[in-house]
Amino acid sequence: MLTITDNYTGSLPYPLEKLGDPTGLFFFDIETTGLSAKTSQLYLIGCLYTDGTHFQLHQWFAESYADEKLLLTTFRDYVQSLPDGCLLMHFNGNTFDMPYLRQKYERYQQIFPLETMENMDIYRMIRPYKCLLGLPSLRQKAIEDYLGIPRKDPFDGGQLITVYEDYLRTHSSQGLQALLLHNDEDVRNMPLLLAALHFNDYMEAGYQLTQQNIHHTTTWDGSDKTELLLTLISPVALARPISLRLDNGTYLTASGNRIRLAIPLCQLTLKHYFTDTKEYFYLPDEDRAIHKSVGIYVDKEHRQKATKDNCYIKKTSIFIPCPCGMEINEQFHVIFHHQRKEKAFYLEYTSTDPDPLFPGTSQVTADDFWTQYIHAIWKSRR
Repeated sequence: MLTITDNYTGSLPYPLEKLGDPTGLFFFDIETTGLSAKTSQLYLIGCLYTDGTHFQLHQWFAESYADEKLLLTTFRDYVQSLPDGCLLMHFNGNTFDMPYLRQKYERYQQIFPLETMENMDIYRMIRPYKCLLGLPSLRQKAIEDYLGIPRKDPFDGGQLITVYEDYLRTHSSQGLQALLLHNDEDVRNMPLLLAALHFNDYMEAGYQLTQQNIHHTTTWDGSDKTELLLTLISPVALARPISLRLDNGTYLTASGNRIRLAIPLCQLTLKHYFTDTKEYFYLPDEDRAIHKSVGIYVDKEHRQKATKDNCYIKKTSIFIPCPCGMEINEQFHVIFHHQRKEKAFYLEYTSTDPDPLFPGTSQVTADDFWTQYIHAIWKSRR
């Protein structure tokens, strides 16, 4: 069995205190000749321990199939020497690495050393943002490319199976270096992937509105276009810019700490639906619902019981589209739709008010409202 060790200093791209303030972080990755622990061989374990400044990388490589048990024993002894309160970090390890190792330790009747460690899967933390970030896949290399993390290794784990089998026959130094490099970069780059966790912080942060104005333009076909332009500041900075265009015409750009929204202001005739239909009459001649306290004075031939589909009033005004899934407190805002069952909804935006969306009686602040608006956009792209 070969043992390779490298000690170096550096820094983490994400603060330890946001991970629960552990005594240190422990990363690991394994290389095998197949997916089944019963029918394949474990030939390389790589791990890295850091307290946030000092980094210690170890690799244990099986020079023959007979070294497998020694690999497991050595790894177990090292894990048991780690300080208490260490947080185990891995990349999709709950799906493959952890179950695979557990079966191997059971085969040799040894205790699985990672069983009781608190662990965190970087893969699962990044997965919700795959579409939002435009990642082609959730492979570690794809995320490294997105974050600008360099890598020399050209192989994936599956391709290295034949390289290891060739090594067992030839003991080629070139093959050995390829095997070690792949695992080394997997483990060494894993702490750098923590930079992606800033996306989660960014998506869940509260934003502060710093600028708001209305912009009038003429489109390519000569029609007028009016937009509400907003600038907000986030307490968390993005590692990479994001640009999104929603189906409702809203455009969002986020770069660093700054978020910009361009929301179309549309003159429309929309409907506000009442939920308590039993309290309303529908007036077919006027195509609107009216409360029964007033409707009782309308001739019976000109009124009928309201239903869910016709219990509405119409309004022609200027509206802004809201992202689907946005939670609105209807105590402070009146929601409008084209039709009752559609998910898309609008809020009225009348320029006659000093702050059209937040009249003086509203308990909803502009910062709260636009934070909820942007959060709904993030969620719609997960």
